[in-house]
Amino acid sequence: MIKEFFTIFRESENSFEGQKEGEKVLLLLRRHIFVILVPLTLFTLGALVPVVVGALFWSYLADNGWRELFLLVSSLWYLGFWLSIFYLLTIYTLNTVIITDRRIIDRDQHDFFNLKVSELHSDRIQDVSIHTNGVIETFLEFGDVTVQTAASERHFVFHQMPQPEKIKDLIMQITSSRHAGVKAAV
Repeated sequence: MIKEFFTIFRESENSFEGQKEGEKVLLLLRRHIFVILVPLTLFTLGALVPVVVGALFWSYLADNGWRELFLLVSSLWYLGFWLSIFYLLTIYTLNTVIITDRRIIDRDQHDFFNLKVSELHSDRIQDVSIHTNGVIETFLEFGDVTVQTAASERHFVFHQMPQPEKIKDLIMQITSSRHAGVKAAV
């Protein structure tokens, strides 16, 4: 059951809204799973606070008639946690980078009702670079991918992507094949 749940965070061959005829999805990317596991771990630790407080002070709360108030505050605490986890997972899932054989689509979901979609055609790509910062990013193989363009937006940065070397190589391969196709047509 847990394995099936985590399949939503993996690569997908599915189509997407705005896909052009004959366009193939090569990669569907989300930030590295470590990025979501750290806050979820902190939420798990925070969820233990009412349990620990209740275990330590239950008799004191019951003697002073504060048991019902404690249960109410604990319920509100858990409601806040569920809403926060839902928000975190939703934003993580909706922030995607789609790499096709023709273009790169960056979907940045900042809030529930704040979406920015940027599109970059492969013939406008000039350079791709990666940046890993620190021990964790190096060992877990994730980092930032920067794509420099000839368009009005000078560069696109995809933060905390898994295996940035492979992403860079794929983008450069698409770019070189598109440029070779354009030169052959001329």
